Amino acid sequence: MNFSRKLVASAALSALALAMSAPVAMAQQTTAAVRGVAVDDNGAPIADATITITHVPSGTSQITKTTEGGAFDVRGLRVGGPYKITAARQGYDAQTLEGLFLNVGDAQRVKLALVPEGQVSEITVTAAKAATTSQLANVGSRTTLQREEIDAVVSVKRDIRDIGRRDPLATLDFVNRSTGPSGGLYIAGSAPRANRITIDGVRSQDSYGLNTGGLSTNRGPISFEALEQMSVTAVPFDVEDGDFTGGALNLIMRSGGNSFHGALFDNYRTTRLVGNEVPNVGFVGNDVTQAPLTGYRKIKNKIHESNYGFFLSGPIIPDTLFFAASYEKFSTFDTTGTGPLGAGFANTFNKIPGISASTGASQADIDAVLANWNGYSASSLLKAGTVALTKPVLDEKSSIKIDYNITDNQRLTATYRHAFSSVWKRSPGTTGISLDSNWYVQPENEDNYALQLNSKWTPDLSTEARISFRGYQRGQMPPSGQGFANVSICTDVTSVGSTNACSSGVPSIGIGPDQFRQANVLKTKDTSGSFIANYAGLENHQLKVGYQYRGMEIYNLFLQAARGVYYFDSVADFATGKANQLSYGNSLTGTATDAAAVLDYKVHSLLAQDTWDVTDALTVNLGVRWDHYAADKKPTLNTNYVTRYGYGNQTTYDGLDVVMPRVSAKYNGDWFELSGGFGLVSGGTPDVFLGNSYGGTTGALTNSFTIRRQADGSFFDSATSTVVDPATGAALLNLNKANSGFITGPGATANALLTADSLSRRNAYTNSLAPNFEMPSDWKTNVSFKTTQLGIDWSVDAVASWSNVNVAFRDARARPLTVNGVQQYTPDGRMRYDGLVIAGSNAAAVTTNRMTLGLPVASNPDLVNLGLFGDIQAYNPSTKSWTRTLALSGRKTIFGVDTWAAYTWQYGHQYGGISEFGTTAGGNGTSGNYYADQGFDGDPNAAAEGKSNNMIRNAYKLNMSYKAEVFPGWVSRFTLFGERHSGRPISFLMTDPSGGRNPTFGVSRDDALAYIPNLNSPDAGNPLKFTDARGTTVYFDSAASVAKLQALVKQFDLPMGKIVPRGFGKNPDVDRFDFQYSQELPVPIEGHSLLFTVDIANLGNLLNKKWGVVKEYSNSRSGGVVVNAQCAKADGTTAGNADATCAAYRYSYTTASPTSLATPTVDQNASLWSVGLGLKYRF
Repeated sequence: MNFSRKLVASAALSALALAMSAPVAMAQQTTAAVRGVAVDDNGAPIADATITITHVPSGTSQITKTTEGGAFDVRGLRVGGPYKITAARQGYDAQTLEGLFLNVGDAQRVKLALVPEGQVSEITVTAAKAATTSQLANVGSRTTLQREEIDAVVSVKRDIRDIGRRDPLATLDFVNRSTGPSGGLYIAGSAPRANRITIDGVRSQDSYGLNTGGLSTNRGPISFEALEQMSVTAVPFDVEDGDFTGGALNLIMRSGGNSFHGALFDNYRTTRLVGNEVPNVGFVGNDVTQAPLTGYRKIKNKIHESNYGFFLSGPIIPDTLFFAASYEKFSTFDTTGTGPLGAGFANTFNKIPGISASTGASQADIDAVLANWNGYSASSLLKAGTVALTKPVLDEKSSIKIDYNITDNQRLTATYRHAFSSVWKRSPGTTGISLDSNWYVQPENEDNYALQLNSKWTPDLSTEARISFRGYQRGQMPPSGQGFANVSICTDVTSVGSTNACSSGVPSIGIGPDQFRQANVLKTKDTSGSFIANYAGLENHQLKVGYQYRGMEIYNLFLQAARGVYYFDSVADFATGKANQLSYGNSLTGTATDAAAVLDYKVHSLLAQDTWDVTDALTVNLGVRWDHYAADKKPTLNTNYVTRYGYGNQTTYDGLDVVMPRVSAKYNGDWFELSGGFGLVSGGTPDVFLGNSYGGTTGALTNSFTIRRQADGSFFDSATSTVVDPATGAALLNLNKANSGFITGPGATANALLTADSLSRRNAYTNSLAPNFEMPSDWKTNVSFKTTQLGIDWSVDAVASWSNVNVAFRDARARPLTVNGVQQYTPDGRMRYDGLVIAGSNAAAVTTNRMTLGLPVASNPDLVNLGLFGDIQAYNPSTKSWTRTLALSGRKTIFGVDTWAAYTWQYGHQYGGISEFGTTAGGNGTSGNYYADQGFDGDPNAAAEGKSNNMIRNAYKLNMSYKAEVFPGWVSRFTLFGERHSGRPISFLMTDPSGGRNPTFGVSRDDALAYIPNLNSPDAGNPLKFTDARGTTVYFDSAASVAKLQALVKQFDLPMGKIVPRGFGKNPDVDRFDFQYSQELPVPIEGHSLLFTVDIANLGNLLNKKWGVVKEYSNSRSGGVVVNAQCAKADGTTAGNADATCAAYRYSYTTASPTSLATPTVDQNASLWSVGLGLKYRF
């Protein structure tokens, strides 16, 4: 009886082995490990036992011996399985554990109990394969999906982000973004570009940082068929983990075995399998003060997707050499969201004054304006184009993996992966009629090579050596190439008010490459290597030491307006060739490539970690990681910058160090598991952040100007606030319609202006890192609690992060505005900077006039008036950003239905940071860049602290799966995955309509948090005047403007009498349910089958057109402009750009469009239901 109990206990210990694993989860690793102990029937350790671990599909085995304490540790094992582990020792019967599956980065813990020889035959125990990592012990919060679970993921796009959103701490952004692939994955509050993505250990994210989705290609860099396993980790604590401040996605490719396996697949989707009704949005008469539109409209889709590919794996030499290969190709059409009225677009252009008879602009209305283009000879070189409803999307990827068992203790793995995608980018909006000559195709090409050697030198010592290379190239190619200027036509009948902007709500028409696509090429090379050694010769301690290397080489050509951007202020001006503005920038040599950013940097990392088994139930990891940065190439020195500030612009990453201590632990109790960790993380900053300090943005290699025609007929350089002589202005802006030369470049007059020793050249903006800049880093902590109660597997996960070293942006050129030494403020108490433009025939005269007015003066004659441009500097602020995330999930099988549900709560504050959609520092821009996306309240040259742009306050998820085999071989599976989450915060802004370094705030940004007066209390004698209890006065230019702001206050429930806090508003909530039905069909050949699948994306929208619609206010995380604000005198009249008076604000809608802000954009691709049909032959 006693022996029977011991035998049962022995088997039970083995069967429970899957509930025990070491608390090491490493998203950068590519292999797994097994740790364990061999004991006798009394629980005493057995030394010198032979442990054989066999990967059954390939027959690959590793053999080791137990230590004096009965322990063994085997590393470098293939991910997946099944594995068989056998323990044998003379005098004992062998014990075998079968059916074990291993997760990447995990050290699976097993306990093998041997009984004396002859008492019982060999014991064999089968381990159950776990469904997700939540059922496997692991430090912190992680979700892992195996091959079978990946097959069950509903993904019409076959995109790895659809797998990632299964994690309760991850949220997928469904909205399509103009700056890159949509669908960014947010993990515990981090932005997609802060995440690290590795495939077999090779970085595969968009490391340069131009794609908002965080991936290097549009649909992901690898085929679903090539994946063995994928994990999502909120906070990896292992010291091998570097190069991230967000979460981590780790993908492991499938390997070959001793049998041939493969699949051929074809997926199908057409127009009839996609919804075609979206809600009407907007207001009657396109007026925010009127009733909102109701009802739905049908849209035109043109979809014919072709998606096919294969996977094949098997032996080259049985038991020794194996291969696995995959290929996938996808092609379809992408739908344009906004277009002409009556043409089936989800959103329509605003009407053209004097031409449109309806509420929007039709194609005929647009053609009426473009008829004038035919009068230009340049029209023979550059066709204006149309607004196509669809454009092609292409995606292709392939991979091959070779595994070579050199010996039982050495395994070599080689991988190659290729990914290519091509997608059309365009951003037509209600007030921006962008024709397809203004669009561009974005090809992305990625090639990856990796070689890895796993070696076991002794039973206690193992090593892993890996080298990899990644090449990436991104193009941005307009239909006619990058060699043309851009032409923008305001559709006002004649010039109204400002000569450089349309009337509020009036659309402009754009043809030709936009200013960013006239000189734009990106190439990167990433060479990486690592050597990690693990030593298990100390009882209860596993030591790890290692070295990692990463070398980046970057070539980025990015000049704005390298061929010129022409603006016509009205249709009448366009008809006569009277341009009102020309923006032009180029290399001083006249060759754009001479101003490319060419840079490199290296990261050397040393790491050490001790994994200490304190008891059988408690394991602790103590480690430290040190990153050292080196950079050979410095930005070109700008001597004018040195003159301005007394220091240079050549700060790089060179010499920076980050020491990252980390600790994590896991405790296995009788009825629960508790794990977590705390540590410092750093790296993963998009390379565009550093690249902004090189090339054209040094201010030493390029020059630019913006010549503007004034209302009185004179000419003015808005970049330097200087008068341009009439002959030069006329030569640049009075276009000869019979001469086509201007469309390929402004010509000799413009180039002479660039190369001359001019104010604009000396004042060229310079982006840089502050002289004492430190590498950003975050503290992170994670606690995970797991238990099974009431038949439910419960999990509680908490993640917190806060800045250790934060990053923000400021304008070094900004100068506080004082009058007679007294600092000036706006009516609502914000500090003012000097954006005034004081007249004078020369610098000395301007200085004299400034002194007379009591204004600040500069010893540098170039800075008497600051002009448009700023010198944007990245620095480390003392204010921190922080995020808190808490998730509760439960899993239970109910009547055969595997059911999982989760709720996640999140809150966080952000200050500065690298904005999610920004790709430039902002030296010459006022939106869509790091500087101008921070938002500001009290200090216009600083950031505003407030709700994080990435915050998802509440999220709910549900997954239900049912699998049944009605007849032998006829396996049916039904999977439903749904989620509902809060919309992201939105900020409400106001901006000076004069643009640039405006006189109101004195900075070149348009993200001032809006001040809303108390609209319920107008002045008794003036209904356009409002004064709050603190004395802040606001005048409106008209009653109509008051009504518009009142409408916005009502719609968004804006607080009055104060500055609206950052992130005060919220975008609409998002609902999404996806469904998959798969049916396995037997075929006459044994081991072969057909699999038919039906994937329904956005099932709710299929059931009810009101459900599943994705709407968002403003396509920018920085927010939307509520109103135009200018400084005013005490009587409410505008102070102007030469007057420091700011007794009140004057509000208007000169350039701001309240209707545009109040009208959410319906994302057509994300909102409509879609059905994908698939057929796969497997063997």
